[in-house]
Amino acid sequence: MKTVIKLVICLLNLTSFAQVAPLENHTWYLEKLVIGGNDFLPPTAYQNSYTTEFLNGSLYYFNSPCSAVYLEGGITHLNNQKFKMNYAYVTLSTCPSLNGVDEYDLLISHTYINISNINNNFSYAFNYQPNYIVLTVTSANGDKAIYRNQQLGISSNEKSEVDLYPNPVTSSFQLDINAGNNIKTVRIFSVDGKEVMHFKKAQGSYNVSQLSPGIYFVKIEGEYVKNNIKLLKI
Repeated sequence: MKTVIKLVICLLNLTSFAQVAPLENHTWYLEKLVIGGNDFLPPTAYQNSYTTEFLNGSLYYFNSPCSAVYLEGGITHLNNQKFKMNYAYVTLSTCPSLNGVDEYDLLISHTYINISNINNNFSYAFNYQPNYIVLTVTSANGDKAIYRNQQLGISSNEKSEVDLYPNPVTSSFQLDINAGNNIKTVRIFSVDGKEVMHFKKAQGSYNVSQLSPGIYFVKIEGEYVKNNIKLLKI
């Protein structure tokens, strides 16, 4: 009987290790966030610069394209491919010269991970493809971070950048005319990931006078455009 019990314990330990090991054996490149059911892609120019690493069975590191910004957390692995984040902190530096990076960093740290209320459980799942692994890490409220264990390919048709002006805005904003020719939808989200406005086609001017003052994210999508821009409504 003792032999059987030891064998069962051994198998359980091996299973636990098998679940944790793939996390720690790779650098994970962030493909996108899914907040409130909506996709948020990293700024195109920095697509392969958002990475996450799991180390030593208890540490979580998130790296930003801004070399002065990183997030470190302590985790405890649970059963059934879950972990609990015990603490997390992020450096307070910013990189305003990197288009869209500060805004995306904020979306990760304060909306997805929610460092102000860090005592959260996360689950994770692996999807094995022929040449790479997809890792999906899901927060307690259902938001997701989706990674690959290799760098993401960037199509030449997905490199258009978009400028938004004026910003801050009081009543309406415009997008630069070159990118505007390719724009299909413009959606505006609150900082907690809820869609508050949706423009289904390109417009010369986007009226946001009905929005309350605050910070929003403008998600711009088109044939050659995928951008997230922070908007300050005053």
